[in-house]
Amino acid sequence: MATATEKGYVLARLDELEPAPLIAPAATDDGRQRFDVRRRFDITSFGIQAFRAPSEVDVVREHTEIGFATGGQEELYIVLNGAATFEVDGETVEAEAGSLVLVQPAASRKAVAKEDGTTVLVIGGTPGEAYDPAPIEAGEAMAAYGKGDYETAIAKQLIVVEKRPEDAVAHFNVACFAARAGRADEAIEYLGKSVELNDRIKGLIATDEDLDSIREDPRFASLTN
Repeated sequence: MATATEKGYVLARLDELEPAPLIAPAATDDGRQRFDVRRRFDITSFGIQAFRAPSEVDVVREHTEIGFATGGQEELYIVLNGAATFEVDGETVEAEAGSLVLVQPAASRKAVAKEDGTTVLVIGGTPGEAYDPAPIEAGEAMAAYGKGDYETAIAKQLIVVEKRPEDAVAHFNVACFAARAGRADEAIEYLGKSVELNDRIKGLIATDEDLDSIREDPRFASLTN
């Protein structure tokens, strides 16, 4: 793949990109697709991806960008084609093709496709901070997790930990995948490492259902005290 630094520019069409794995697991296959624009162009200075969905499906799933595991990003949504109904902090915003919707980090947002094939481009960055792209294995781990392939998820996430040894969330995710795979010793080990790196991780430990299989383990209680 030619990069912009080699040729001075890169030209591609979104329709030419293969859909990428969805990062978060979905309960059902609703036809929503993700396109990893950032990796296609080898962009390292800002986040950018696109989503496409059939009519009446969430093209942008409900979320905020505030929380322990999020980067506090401003996000700009560009409706490339079709139309979408955004809900931002309870307010409805109708966005036709060509619309731009900027959403601040703390605002809750979602968008429902109003036409088949509605496509939304998402550009994000954290104010005052340099963009720090996650290793490619992080997305691969979450994609495997979403398919129930916990062994692959663990293997990929361990590479993330190797690349980011001081990242508490990276260790926490290994623990979640290990708990799902029935690997209690490994789950407890990586939970302990995540807490050592950042005590705030205890808030995630207390509520994450991925860890339900080890909650009765005598070692678990010490991680939340």
